[in-house]
Formats: sequence, C-alpha cells, structure tokens
Amino acid sequence: MSDEKKYIDDLKRDERYSFELQRKGVNKNFYDANRMLLCPECGRSFNLFYSRAKLCTGCPSLVRGCELARCTHCHTEFPLNDFMSKRSTRMTANYIESVIKRYHDAFGERPGQ
Repeated sequence: MSDEKKYIDDLKRDERYSFELQRKGVNKNFYDANRMLLCPECGRSFNLFYSRAKLCTGCPSLVRGCELARCTHCHTEFPLNDFMSKRSTRMTANYIESVIKRYHDAFGERPGQ
C-alpha cells in the first residue's frame, strides 16, 4: 500500500472533504449523505443514500426527516446516531429529505400519498 493511500485512510471523514471536492462542486451535505455504513446485524457495508433511495421509497417517514438507516442486505433498521452525531444525523436526514422532495416534485408521485 502506498504512503499516500495510508494517509488518506487515516484521515477523518471531514478531513477528506477537501478543497478539490469543493472546487468540483460536491456539496458537503451530499458528501455526508453519501457515506458507507456498516450494518450492526449482518456486518455488511452499504451506502446510506442508496439505501434511502431504494428501500425507503414509499415510506411516509422518509420525507419527514427519518433518522434511521436501513441495511440493503438484511433490511434491518437502526438509528443513524450510532454512526454520527445527533446534529449530523438531523442535517443528513433533512438533506436526503430535500433531495427526494425535489425529485418527486419534478417527476410526480410522493411516498406516503
């Protein structure tokens, strides 16, 4: 493993949100919402944003700032505060909610309706 790769792996998540990502227009909220989580039940990793987009479609809680994650492998739901602070959990839930609302406003049909 190269020294650069080791260095990147040692950085905290917020430190990896670099100037280069900002320069390329990657929103910090999107970066936070697009994180990989480890399921406490089955131990497999999955992407939070993908999980919300695929598994939570149709759930009315999704557009109300739900603070749960759902494993894409075993479908176990668990609180996001196991992986991030309460503030980050709320901000991430609100961001994902806003993206999904914009999508449904553009293409119709809303979850829970």
